Amino acid sequence: MSVSKNNKLAIVLVTSLFFFWGFVHNLDPILIPHLRNAFSLTHLQASLVDSAVFIAYFLLAIPAGMIMKKYGYKSGILIGLTIFAIGCFLFIPAANQISYVFFLTALFVVACGLTILETAANPYVTVLGDPSKATQRLNFAQSFNGLAAFIAPILGGKFILAEQPKSDTEIAAMSEQVKLAYMQAETATVKAPYMILGLIILIVAAILFLLNFLILKMMKANKRLVSFMHLSIKCKVGSNRTVFLCGSTGVCVEFYGTLCH
Repeated sequence: MSVSKNNKLAIVLVTSLFFFWGFVHNLDPILIPHLRNAFSLTHLQASLVDSAVFIAYFLLAIPAGMIMKKYGYKSGILIGLTIFAIGCFLFIPAANQISYVFFLTALFVVACGLTILETAANPYVTVLGDPSKATQRLNFAQSFNGLAAFIAPILGGKFILAEQPKSDTEIAAMSEQVKLAYMQAETATVKAPYMILGLIILIVAAILFLLNFLILKMMKANKRLVSFMHLSIKCKVGSNRTVFLCGSTGVCVEFYGTLCH
């Protein structure tokens, strides 16, 4: 696989990231009423879902830039994806513990990963491929946010809001044991979507890591090949004749190399 083809695959993978973070952001409007109903929250308490997300953007904005400066866009994307996936997996123990604070923590961690990811992916997609088409690539990648905004409510409504939630009056009339079972059932519905999303993010991160390693390896191999092809070799042919081979192919160098002594 050539470096050019690897770059095309990298563009596809980085573009997919725009869809994933758009998907997560558009799950929040579904998650807010779901958690409010499950935990019998006030509107103010439920609004902390959005607060946990945007506080992460506020706190991580400058550190994300520092990560890009020190480690580069590729490493920044991998770091962002890893934190993103960890946040998704935290929804599983949050649901098991039936803890609203745990859910907010998971959302905060997800948002921290997204902050780093967005900081890296937006400029990185512009440097992949033809510089003259950088703006087109960025606009195309960002269009997947809109696609995610269309798909997320459909899938979220199907898997997270699968059943009609009970009213506050119905919940208040439940015994403690029944209420606990209801809360456990309601919070458990978020586990599968976020677990699947976390696994997908880890797979994308692994592919990007291997792709980056492959590109670096091929670039080093190409550099060695170019140096080898332009190597000047001084050979003695017979007792009085000297031949200089400059810019010759590897095959020619190897062939004439057998004449050297």
